[in-house]
Amino acid sequence: MSGERARLFVALELPAEARSALIDWRATVLREHGGLRPVAAEALHVTLCFLGWRAVEETDRIAADCAPVTTEPPVGLALGGPVWLPPRRPGVLAVELDDPDRALAAVQSRLSDSLQGGGWYVPESRPFLAHVTVARVGKGVRAPREPLGAPDPVRFGASTLTLYRSHLGAGGARYEPLHRFELGSTAPLSDPVSIVRRFHEAQAVAYRGGELEPLRELLSDDVVWHVPGHSAIAGDHWGLDAVLRYFEQRRQLSDATFRVTVHGAAQIGERVVQLAGGRAVRDGRELEWETVGVFRVAAGRIAECWLVPFDLESFDEIWS
Repeated sequence: MSGERARLFVALELPAEARSALIDWRATVLREHGGLRPVAAEALHVTLCFLGWRAVEETDRIAADCAPVTTEPPVGLALGGPVWLPPRRPGVLAVELDDPDRALAAVQSRLSDSLQGGGWYVPESRPFLAHVTVARVGKGVRAPREPLGAPDPVRFGASTLTLYRSHLGAGGARYEPLHRFELGSTAPLSDPVSIVRRFHEAQAVAYRGGELEPLRELLSDDVVWHVPGHSAIAGDHWGLDAVLRYFEQRRQLSDATFRVTVHGAAQIGERVVQLAGGRAVRDGRELEWETVGVFRVAAGRIAECWLVPFDLESFDEIWS
């Protein structure tokens, strides 16, 4: 139906042994503390990205932007301790997950960057907390103050991600799986649009303070970056090291506050054309701008980029 909207999120599925351990532990908690409503067994999952309300006809494109995360390997996790969320006025009882290698955090970050790049997701300001909601606090009920014992620290592997539609109703939410993805199931996509998307995922991590080195495998040795205007970052940056220094300069000038939101990308002829917005804090001011990026991809790497700001005068002032 045209105009129909759906409430969407992406979650990691739990294997049967993890769900069983959570259900057994929860049964003891529910016997000791009234006013808690158990979450259905099939709804025990780890939410990675909550997308909110989206047009139903957009779900296939959202799924396409989830697909790149399947190049990440399956994750090894363990059940941790109980936690009330949010901490001050809890609405749910959850169990944290032990992510010793930060593999799940890497999956969530990759998924977040890809969905943000497609314009589907706005990352939360708080850090990602891997947890499973097991019960909800009833209306007018206060969460117990005394500590709860932890479930058995069951270790398990997980590999299935699902794009869900949440149907709200009087009896609680019902979750409809729309698309499933398996971690470790595909090699990195190599079409030009996918390469540009992978580049922006890695660049987003670097601009937040991460390593710049992972960008090398996505850029040609003789890459050229064309930046118009007369600002501190303007000019033609020739070669891999010069382009990486340009990225580092933008990160330093913005004190690692620089963020890029990709509105969309498409291949037109031999070029990938991308619309994106930028945001950074400089001298205590939050600044925003819009650009078109035109990318030439050769032999599986970005060989050239032309950056075209909508408002060159303002862009020059921002990066002066």
